[in-house]
Amino acid sequence: MKDINNSDMEKMLISGKSIDELIQMKIQEDYKSLREEIKKTPKIEKITDISKVPMSLIFSKAAVYKVFNKTTRTESLINGIQAESMLGLQESVRDLLLAGKIKAFVAGDTYVEFMYVKTAQ
Repeated sequence: MKDINNSDMEKMLISGKSIDELIQMKIQEDYKSLREEIKKTPKIEKITDISKVPMSLIFSKAAVYKVFNKTTRTESLINGIQAESMLGLQESVRDLLLAGKIKAFVAGDTYVEFMYVKTAQ
């Protein structure tokens, strides 16, 4: 709960209400202000250019990669953590992705391509 300053306290006491009613009023005010804060949703931006994505987000849950399996001919979406695990020991490819020089790689029978990163502002 917010701190009550002296003028607010005087107004509440002058109103002639019981302490329970004053506490209830204060709780309701706090509840309303919290609900208004929650309603404000952050603006979500999609960055599709890998060279503009911060390094910390390239292999995070916020990153989305498209995976094409050559043998089963299926396509699916994965997050950055899963994409990094598909790299395995390909350190040079990992470094190129982090530098933003490439946006796709091949791991076995799968082709993995960077799609976008969602960032909240």
